[in-house]
Amino acid sequence: METPENILVARAQSGSEDAFAELAKKHSAKIYKYSRRILQNREDAEDNLQNVLLQAFRNINTFQGKSQFSTWLLGIAVNEALMKLRKRRRDKFVPLQDASHFWSPRLSPEVQATRAEMRALLIKQILRLSPLGRNEILRFTMGEKRNTKTQKSRRFRAKSQLREQLSYLFKSRIPQHYPTRQFFFAV
Repeated sequence: METPENILVARAQSGSEDAFAELAKKHSAKIYKYSRRILQNREDAEDNLQNVLLQAFRNINTFQGKSQFSTWLLGIAVNEALMKLRKRRRDKFVPLQDASHFWSPRLSPEVQATRAEMRALLIKQILRLSPLGRNEILRFTMGEKRNTKTQKSRRFRAKSQLREQLSYLFKSRIPQHYPTRQFFFAV
């Protein structure tokens, strides 16, 4: 059954700007309300409303009529609002005068020397591993997560070997289940 909204949608899909303007007018308040609820900010909600209407206008032909038009619009609104939230978190900055509590004090020369010594020792022990084990450890510390069974077992064996080779330094300080990757960055 053809409802007035379905007729407006069909007209908008065939290129009628007036039909789209009517649809936008009808649904703008609801989109704004949802955007305001998600974004917690009037200006961002207004921006989101405009972005949603622009996206809907550009992509009106992708609406297939399997749901109500308002549901489709609200889906766009929620996606746009969540993208704005992600961008807001990513772009968050702290003014320089307020960031002083994030700065750690400079490390003492003794600590720097100890860390350098530990890194050198660790590198020496990594180089003693088999080529396959060495490659797995290096890939793992560089952030490459390879998860085939063979790669996992090579990585486990290499980490166990390293742990065993370095255990004399730490005696009981490194438990068997200690994650080796954190150890690399802690040194």
